[in-house]
Amino acid sequence: METNIINFIEKIDVTNFALVIPSVAVGNVGQLTIDMLITSYHFKKYATVWHPAIIPTAGGDPFFEDPVAVSTACELFVHEDLQLVVMQIRSGLESNLALSFIQNLKTALTPFHFKQVIILSSAFAYELHNVTSSHFRYVSDDNVTRFQDLNVPRLEKDADGEYTIYGGGYATSLYNSLRDSYSCTILFKYTSEGDNRPDAFEMLKILCNYLQFSPTTTTIVYPNSWKYAFGNPPPLGIY
Repeated sequence: METNIINFIEKIDVTNFALVIPSVAVGNVGQLTIDMLITSYHFKKYATVWHPAIIPTAGGDPFFEDPVAVSTACELFVHEDLQLVVMQIRSGLESNLALSFIQNLKTALTPFHFKQVIILSSAFAYELHNVTSSHFRYVSDDNVTRFQDLNVPRLEKDADGEYTIYGGGYATSLYNSLRDSYSCTILFKYTSEGDNRPDAFEMLKILCNYLQFSPTTTTIVYPNSWKYAFGNPPPLGIY
C-alpha cells in the first residue's frame, strides 16, 4: 500500500493547525474557494501530493504571474500565522482508486497532528427542497454551534442513518474515513454548474468566519488564472 504520498518542499511544524480539503464536486465550489483563500492570504506552497488515483496535470502558476512556478494536480499550502493548511486538487480521481487514495491520505496525514479537518464540497441544486432556506449545509458529529450562528443548518441524515450529498464527490467518503481521527466537518453549498465564482466567494466568507478570521481584514483577490475562466477575448479582426 502506497503511503508516502506527500513530498515536502519545506518542512514546517503544523501541529494543531486546521486542514481544509476540497472535494471535486458539482461546480467545483470547494476548489474555487481554496484558490481565493490561497491568493488573498498569500499562502505558500510547501508540499506536493502524488497518488495513482490522481489524474496527473501540470501547468503554470495559477495564482500570480510567475513565469517559473509550476502547478501540479495536488498540492499543500500553509499559512503559519493563521495556523491553517489547505490542500488544492486540480483534477479528478480515478474511481477505481479513489478509496485507496482516501485510505493512504488518512495514513499520510497522521504525523501532522491536525486539530480539525474541514472538507469543502457542493451538491446539486435540485436536491434542496426548501429553496427559502440557506443554500449551505454542514455535516459533523460535533456540536458545531458556530455554523448555526452563521445560519448554516446541519444536514439531516437519510433513511439509512447516513449523510448523503448528491453531486458532492468524495466528500462523505473522506469524512467517514477521517471522523474517527479528527474533529471533522463538511461545509457544502447546493449549486448548479456555471459561473460558480460567486458561490465560492460566499463559501469563503462562511469558512473565514467559522475559523474566526474575518475576510474583511484583507482584500479578497481573484487568482491570476481566473482571468481566463471563459477563454481569451475574441480577436478584434473578426469585427
